[in-house]
Amino acid sequence: MKARKVLLCMFSTILSICFCMNSGIAMADNDLKASIVVDNQPLSFEVPPVNHKGTVMVPMRPVFEALHATVTWNEEDQSIIAEKGGTTVQLSLGSSFAYIDKGAVVLNSIPYVSNGSTMVPVRFIAEVFGAKVSWNTVDQRVTIITASSDIGGRGRDSLNPLPQNNATSNATFVPSELRVQFVPSQNAELLEAKAKPLEKMLEEQLGVPVKLSVSTDYDNVISSMKAKTIDLSFLPPYQYVTAHDNFKTADVLLQALRYSVDAPTGKATQQLVDFYQGMLLVRVDSPIQSIEDLKGKTIGWQGMTSAAGYVYPGLALRMNGIDPVRDVKGQFFQGHDRAVQGLLNNRVDAAAVFQDIRSLMQKDYPNVISDTRILAFTNKIPNDTISVRSDMDPEWRKKIQDAFISIGRNPEGKKIIHEVFGHEGYTFSEDKKFEIVREAIKYLNAD
Repeated sequence: MKARKVLLCMFSTILSICFCMNSGIAMADNDLKASIVVDNQPLSFEVPPVNHKGTVMVPMRPVFEALHATVTWNEEDQSIIAEKGGTTVQLSLGSSFAYIDKGAVVLNSIPYVSNGSTMVPVRFIAEVFGAKVSWNTVDQRVTIITASSDIGGRGRDSLNPLPQNNATSNATFVPSELRVQFVPSQNAELLEAKAKPLEKMLEEQLGVPVKLSVSTDYDNVISSMKAKTIDLSFLPPYQYVTAHDNFKTADVLLQALRYSVDAPTGKATQQLVDFYQGMLLVRVDSPIQSIEDLKGKTIGWQGMTSAAGYVYPGLALRMNGIDPVRDVKGQFFQGHDRAVQGLLNNRVDAAAVFQDIRSLMQKDYPNVISDTRILAFTNKIPNDTISVRSDMDPEWRKKIQDAFISIGRNPEGKKIIHEVFGHEGYTFSEDKKFEIVREAIKYLNAD
């Protein structure tokens, strides 16, 4: 009997503790409830917004509608797609990754379902669509001010670039022969031979002779364009901006297309995009949770001219208040895979690499994806350009664009441009897509 009384007492005590704990959780949830004001209008929600570990999560549909964005729910893959003014954002339930105009980003909080409503991070959503967001800690209130001039307008990136791109009144050059030059990434003689059929394809499209040649470096190409001894070249982003801004000698017509990368798996998709990204990796058990946490840590870099392995990750640090030279310790590796190895071996706290180098390492490191975590992605880095001399006639700009796009859609042409340039096709481009490159150049030239 005594033992039975003791057991009943213990059971009663456990129930009391559980009740207190549950009550404490409920009170904490109530304390974390937040309010949302958009353009001075309080929003009402069936499921209240909550401050979840420092990130305010809100039911998706009311806030998207208040931001004048259209929203679609895809039941099949549990994803949310919102669009406004040419900008598209995609989130998925249970995923820490989102996509802005197909470019991957890492979310601070993962979308989830609460009482039938899909909860999404409000600051991320609002800022994607150009709104200003402020947070009042005392009142637990988010204030959002939308850019009224953007409502119904064009977004940050136009989906319909001007196909003739910045042709000026003195752009009157009409080629009787199109002189094309490129810098090979490997054996020059081999690639020049492989590229020869491209001459014939372009001649058939353009109706004039085409002469294809190789150069040893891009400085020579830019000098030749300035001297008007070549008419077109395949210029990487940095070299294009240099030729366009510093020498006024080149205008972009097209960008190369490559297959995008699925952020969660690191595998190539079937979607063609005109950019790629770098990323900052940490070990899966690392206490580093944000770019700001990298201050004082050791980062594995590539060479200082590497776009994905130094320049753009460095720009990401600088945009978050961290000097990539003074505020972190740098260790340089020759090869993106070497930097990931250094991370796994605890030689560095983070590694700056291209997305997603890990998929190429899985044969030797089967657990490389599960043993590492993506801390952040860089901004979108533009793919290589097809650029013409700045005085090229507007009608000829359009003819050249149409010719290369047609070749990229032809099976034989697609094979040639893949083998020679690593391209999968081409798309229209315009100069404003290279503002991120100009930002990176400013960063490189900063003290």
